[in-house]
Amino acid sequence: MSSATDSRATDSRATDSSATDRAVITGGVTTGGAADRPGPAAERRRELGWPQYARGQFLLSWRVFWRNRRSTFIGFLLPVLLNLVVAAPLRDKEIGGVNAAAYSTVGFIGFALVTSFINLLNGVVARRDDLVLKRLRGTEVPATAIFAGQFGAAGAVVLLQVLLLGGLSVGWFGAPLPADPLLFALTLVAGYLLFAVLAVALSGLTPSAEAAPMVATPVLLVCMFGSGVVAPLSSMPHWLQGPAHNLPLAPVVETLRTAWFGRPFGAETWSGGALARIDLLHGWQHAAGSLLLVAAWTAGAAVLGRRLFRWEPRHG
Repeated sequence: MSSATDSRATDSRATDSSATDRAVITGGVTTGGAADRPGPAAERRRELGWPQYARGQFLLSWRVFWRNRRSTFIGFLLPVLLNLVVAAPLRDKEIGGVNAAAYSTVGFIGFALVTSFINLLNGVVARRDDLVLKRLRGTEVPATAIFAGQFGAAGAVVLLQVLLLGGLSVGWFGAPLPADPLLFALTLVAGYLLFAVLAVALSGLTPSAEAAPMVATPVLLVCMFGSGVVAPLSSMPHWLQGPAHNLPLAPVVETLRTAWFGRPFGAETWSGGALARIDLLHGWQHAAGSLLLVAAWTAGAAVLGRRLFRWEPRHG
């Protein structure tokens, strides 16, 4: 990594640490001082519940994200900019009976989940190394509220990306509105949960914030080029197609396209004909296997996270 990137990562950790000291205002986390003495403020603090703690962590993570230029670029702008570069030249082509640019745009909606994974991984490791997580664990803030707030902030960023990319798909590339909004939303939530849990799990294998890009970059590249984000998996060598279909992002992208266009995506090719339209029931039947695969990946990431996650910095 360059020195500029390291500097930005250090700035992010410093912002995160200093902002935590103000969490007494936003989430009920006490860092010492007058708030510890008996009085109305301490009484209000004792009355705070889980939603208030989660809200405080949400606001804290939200501010830290937008104040750091590196996280803003990777976590918010990167999928949008890549989509404009890749999808715009495909406006006059079709794949599976739909506009190829719109097809690619829905793929980049799935890719936004991977960029959220990168920022969650960086955030969790930085907060761990700065002893923020250790301090929070020593307060009355529940562990679930800590991660719910951080996951919620990253999820809100993904929602903004979905609205922006979906608007491009419909307004510029002429795509229809999603054929099955419920399946689309369920797949998006399931995919986001998978990559959020995976970020927490892999934070246990990341020795420091400076090393986080070395863990995140391979995941980014494999998901982008091996999960059908830009091109159908059928364009890959035959011996790679089987493993690619079982990567964590591949079933998410496939089901997002099925839900959006109402066609059974997964075996489409550039030279093949249009896929037949399917109704909602057959869309859910087609997506069942993919959703089960996403659930299996999530369960595996959760088990890995329970074994590997650390509240304190790694040593040695």
